[in-house]
Amino acid sequence: MQKKIKEIINILKKENNFLVVGHVGADGDSIGSAAALTRSLLKINKKARAYLNRDTLAPFSYLNINEEEFFTNPDNLREEIEGQEYILLALDSGTRERIDLDEEIIESAKYIINIDHHQDNTLFGQINLVDFSKAAVGEIIYYIVKELLQNEIPLEISNCLATAIITDTGSLRYENTSADVLRVLADLIGKGVNLYKINKEIFGKLSYNALVLQGLALSTLELSKNGKIAWLYVNREMMHQASTDYTEGLVNLARDIENVEIGILFTQQEEKVIKVSLRSNFYAEVNKLAAEFDGGGHPRAAGATVEEKLKKVISDVVEAAEKYV
Repeated sequence: MQKKIKEIINILKKENNFLVVGHVGADGDSIGSAAALTRSLLKINKKARAYLNRDTLAPFSYLNINEEEFFTNPDNLREEIEGQEYILLALDSGTRERIDLDEEIIESAKYIINIDHHQDNTLFGQINLVDFSKAAVGEIIYYIVKELLQNEIPLEISNCLATAIITDTGSLRYENTSADVLRVLADLIGKGVNLYKINKEIFGKLSYNALVLQGLALSTLELSKNGKIAWLYVNREMMHQASTDYTEGLVNLARDIENVEIGILFTQQEEKVIKVSLRSNFYAEVNKLAAEFDGGGHPRAAGATVEEKLKKVISDVVEAAEKYV
């Protein structure tokens, strides 16, 4: 990995114009990594902006993401970069299709640097840094930023890196929490990061409306006959009733039931567009299950989007999941 990091750092120092982006439906790892890398490039006087979908940013307001550093409006992005030559830094995206940009913007890039930690990454970039031994793409970005800034990582960047790692390790509760992860976080804490505050922001706060939606979702909870699969769903009517579409963490309620191996959340985004979130505890490789529905991810956390009616998707996915338990 070190050799590839040096290759990328040489490019970051040599080139001047960069567009940084994460994946569709960005999470804390994607957002934190994109923010950290963008701010680091600006720190060394490069022209750099990130695109972060405004619909995903609410839980991470403490990172102080603003329009001066980041695009949150795709129309503004398209208008500003038209005719420019830029390098696209795609983070945390297993496939080209997962990049949270219109194809025309991806296609217009001088070239793509793909930085990721998913096992099923398709190596779609002209340059690919993919290390699935890392808990989060933020862990990889930490090493890039550390060298780029000669270990002088300011708090506004350290907080972004810690957010990325804390998110993808489930607040250090997941089995991907390695000794390297703890060493990285120890360094970031030494630079001023308050881990308690970040954990509180990500995992310890829930709006009233989100709690109402959680209650509605729990009323749909079901368990397979062998007790190894639990699932629940959120449909459009429930989101309307609760006045929110915030479903972060709901899938974990199914996974965390005693003796359950696979937890599944079905979220109805449109009448026949269902987001499927998959989590497992010990042995079920849910990325393989997701792949059966043209999705992907990690062995313990994966997902897919299926264009079919909710009831049919639930039936098909639960039936397919039975092979893995």
